[in-house]
Amino acid sequence: MGRTVTRRRALVVFAAAALLLVAVNALIWSLYRNEIRAVGRGLDDRLFALGTTAAKWIATEAAPPDAALAALVSENRLEDAYVVDASRRVVAGVRTRGGSTLNLLRVDADRLANARSGKPSVGRGYSIDNVAVEVAYFPVERGGIVLALEAGAEYRKPEQRIFTTYLVAVVLTVVVAIVFAVVLVFALRSLERARVAYGRAERLAGVGQMAAMVAHEVRNPLGVLRGQVELAREKLPGDAPPRERERFSEMLGEIDRINRVTEEFLSLARDQPLDLEAVDMGQLAGAIADEVRLAAPNAHIAVSVAGEPVELQADPARLRQALFNLVLNAAQLGGDGVEVQIEIGAVADRIRVSVADNGPGISPELAPTLFEPFVGARPGGSGLGLAVARRVAERHGGALALESKPGARGATFSLYLPRRS
Repeated sequence: MGRTVTRRRALVVFAAAALLLVAVNALIWSLYRNEIRAVGRGLDDRLFALGTTAAKWIATEAAPPDAALAALVSENRLEDAYVVDASRRVVAGVRTRGGSTLNLLRVDADRLANARSGKPSVGRGYSIDNVAVEVAYFPVERGGIVLALEAGAEYRKPEQRIFTTYLVAVVLTVVVAIVFAVVLVFALRSLERARVAYGRAERLAGVGQMAAMVAHEVRNPLGVLRGQVELAREKLPGDAPPRERERFSEMLGEIDRINRVTEEFLSLARDQPLDLEAVDMGQLAGAIADEVRLAAPNAHIAVSVAGEPVELQADPARLRQALFNLVLNAAQLGGDGVEVQIEIGAVADRIRVSVADNGPGISPELAPTLFEPFVGARPGGSGLGLAVARRVAERHGGALALESKPGARGATFSLYLPRRS
């Protein structure tokens, strides 16, 4: 339910971010269109002013205007400037040779005729390599000639700069949206982890209250009961049937099991300070393997240490409890003849203790809640073993992880503990 709510919130935020991105880009596009139109009109007005002034100057000069046209083209970054007569013959020009006849594909005949009639104009001319060239025609008040100014990419560069700015703005909005999405994902993951941790803390608080009740109501009566059973066993006559002695052993075993459950409750709920001392993990694992062999005689348990002996500062009692739970689970869940491998080694600045078995493995249904209190697959277990082991790992600044694939054959649990000086 919590993950569903988190996903819904994420989708809502992503949808809002997408709408905001669309709105911002729509605004940028609107600003770009307005600005490009304003700049375009400004360039057209400037070209019109240049052509009108140049046409008036040519009308008053008797000398050929070649030098003046060259200066006009150079200073204003035009493609070309030339004077053409009624027969489309170039009278004077910069890049177009004087005396040549203009190609009909380069000339707007209607606008050229209008210019000879005294109607100047600025508009689309022709294209060179997909680059549009704007042509303006201006009447010269002598000889029926017309001044033509051609403005290409150099002249229209202000428009290109605005377009580049627009692209940069769009890219920046997309980058900001991606960064926002990444930050949102990490934030939601942190919130999910905090929610899970908070839920686990609440459950542990409930376990703590139950543990206090169990400790008060069960431990003392169990102690009395154990004493009475041991006393009754001692009073058995020497010729008592073996089955009678077995019954007393079974009763004591069950009392010990209840005591272990009580201790697991208490260890899960209490946060007493750790009693740190040097612990040789190889020796500890070997001792635990011997203990588990007594509880599960049909299991084959092996211990291996990679490299030199591994030693760390830890609370030996709690660490023994955590590792014992892992090995006992593997031995009892694996069935007769199960092989359990305890491997100890160093990984960077941490110690890794893995417990692997070739048993039936962990079902996919059980895996998500495997480390929660009262969840377990071992028949007769309390469902606290893995929760206690994880709590011990966390108290030491480490972690406990299921490293095998749920549903596959066999299970591997790894206990990661930091080295302490």
